[in-house]
Amino acid sequence: MADITTPDLLPGVSGSVVKKRLVDMGDGTFAEMTVTTLAASANSVGTVNLGSLGGAATAANQALSNATLTTLTSPYVTAVSAPLTATISDTTVHTLGPFTPQLARAIWCLLNATIAASGTAQILRSVDGGATKVGLTAAGQPWAAYTFSGITGAIANEQVATETSALATYYLQITLTAGTVVANLHQ
Repeated sequence: MADITTPDLLPGVSGSVVKKRLVDMGDGTFAEMTVTTLAASANSVGTVNLGSLGGAATAANQALSNATLTTLTSPYVTAVSAPLTATISDTTVHTLGPFTPQLARAIWCLLNATIAASGTAQILRSVDGGATKVGLTAAGQPWAAYTFSGITGAIANEQVATETSALATYYLQITLTAGTVVANLHQ
């Protein structure tokens, strides 16, 4: 049996049109598919009702290729947080920050030795405006804490956290005994 497509059912606002299509499942049943086409845009949005009339629908025979599924806005947008950056080339203890992250986004640490570097670095987190800074842990063990010796190039280029507390700020504590390191905490 052939698929059944209804004429335009619901002329919508701004010229959008809704069409209903019954897709032949091959076993005497049909699955309902509704496609909304927006006339004001080249994009189409399709929705699929996975239920069928008189029987169970399967994913293999839903004929999804018949609907154009396009998002109308990009899910990827630039983070609004300002990155924390510095170039360190002395032996002073540096505590850089605060870095205020955008919530629910990955926080990345980049440490790159441009001249063979030795020293330590650690990401710290505070929830009291920086009065108390505590090193990150995972399962009770230090996390995002780095010790390096005679390294040229990448020391760290990794995700260190994803923040959900509006109180949290981050800091980078770095101490060199030799070399130069470019540091960047960003999203």
